[in-house]
Amino acid sequence: MKRLIGFLFLSCCIAVAARGELRVAMVLPGSDNDKGWNQMAREGLDRIKTELHAQTQIVTNVQSADFYSRISNFAEDGVDVIICHGGEFENVAKEAAKNYPKTHFIVGGCPNAIPGAVAVDFETQDASQLVGLLASQVTHSKTVAFVGAEPVAPLQACYDGMKKGLQPGVSALPALWTNSWDSPTIAREKTEAAIASGADVIYQNVDAAAIGVFQAVQDADHHGKNIAAVGCNSNQNALAPDVIVGSVVLNVQQAYLDLTKNVMAGKQPNEAVKLGLRGGYVDLVLNDKHPAITAAIKDKIAELRKHILAAAAK
Repeated sequence: MKRLIGFLFLSCCIAVAARGELRVAMVLPGSDNDKGWNQMAREGLDRIKTELHAQTQIVTNVQSADFYSRISNFAEDGVDVIICHGGEFENVAKEAAKNYPKTHFIVGGCPNAIPGAVAVDFETQDASQLVGLLASQVTHSKTVAFVGAEPVAPLQACYDGMKKGLQPGVSALPALWTNSWDSPTIAREKTEAAIASGADVIYQNVDAAAIGVFQAVQDADHHGKNIAAVGCNSNQNALAPDVIVGSVVLNVQQAYLDLTKNVMAGKQPNEAVKLGLRGGYVDLVLNDKHPAITAAIKDKIAELRKHILAAAAK
């Protein structure tokens, strides 16, 4: 088996060398300008094109019924690496990897191993623990909330991590789920409900719908309620700098660049890969322009980050 895998990898490398150009394709379930999860993936593909001098292709807003046909079209066309962005691609990527063994598959946002593919899990719990500490430092009501799109594992990790980081005396409301990744209206309603329940720090992970969270927080803040928000996925600090105190940032761009490079160099086997606080792939980025972010808070966050990394290294 090892000889067969080595032969297939060597065949792929020879084909790339013969063409003189690496070919990488990406399949997105949403828009590549959503200012969040999907846009970060496209930016990663842009870096692959620029830094690896690759020929790249992308399809966006792909419906689940079309996942396999889009992937297989790229594979049939001889694309070297196909990046499927989202855990919802797990099953079709497994089938495609079986049918196209010479093609390299990377599936982002997938916590489960996929035979014949690299499955990438962006671990948010540690960075979200930093959010819990941050929220504890800036809350006045001693109540915080999490607004998430769906109760899937990565988002549950955000909520659990936040709760773990809360200091004594500070509590979290039950997670509020919107069941939508792209409805600012629903996200706003859930945020308003959290504020009405006494929360004055709102951590969100609703991707393209995040603007609804930020607008609700801004409106409450403008009415004297002193509410803060925490962004997620991309660095959202500039979207509403008057209320956002920080963002949990997933460096999807660097991850896809590194994984593509390592896959083609034979350094990355097909396996489940965990990327998080260690390596800087997921981290809390504070909004230095917000008045609540003091030197003392920065020091506390840095100390907890150091502690988490030291514990992980043991």
